[in-house]
Amino acid sequence: MSRTRQTRRAGAARRMEASPFGNSDIRQSWAGRIADLSRLDDAVSTLIALRERSANQALTDKDMLWVEARLEDRVAVLRFEELSNAVIRTATLTGEPIERVREEFVRRAADADTAALEALAAEFRRRYKPPIMPSSPYLEIEALLCGHLMKKRSLNWFEPSITELRARRGARILKEGWPDTGTTVT
Repeated sequence: MSRTRQTRRAGAARRMEASPFGNSDIRQSWAGRIADLSRLDDAVSTLIALRERSANQALTDKDMLWVEARLEDRVAVLRFEELSNAVIRTATLTGEPIERVREEFVRRAADADTAALEALAAEFRRRYKPPIMPSSPYLEIEALLCGHLMKKRSLNWFEPSITELRARRGARILKEGWPDTGTTVT
């Protein structure tokens, strides 16, 4: 007697219903708006506007992070439908040549102090995070900016006391188990 075996797919089953996490009304509303985006220019401008609006709450709003990820997916698909590979590799989706963007940010980073470098890196991430710029050149420019920033931050790093370094960076050290009373423990 032979038995028949049912083969099961490897991995988790694909979830078809909405996530139980987050605000489903916001997500469904945005999902409809994103699905209606049929032109690359419209999708890019929507993505950039969303990033600008949520720049100050970068990692705190899970619904807007979800929306941003869906917009990025839509932009990534539309760019391959509307643009050639040569254009995708040499220009951002805002129409700027990648080489010119690299030159501008490297030039601005050369004379910037630590605070200006931090702001410059944040501006670069907000404006050009993929899919606005292809991943490889984006990561190269990001590494250049971070290299400048690390060099600026490391100047005289060992000279000040730990208390002074914490104060300079705005760090608050709280003892585990203590309520956050605003008292800094050093």
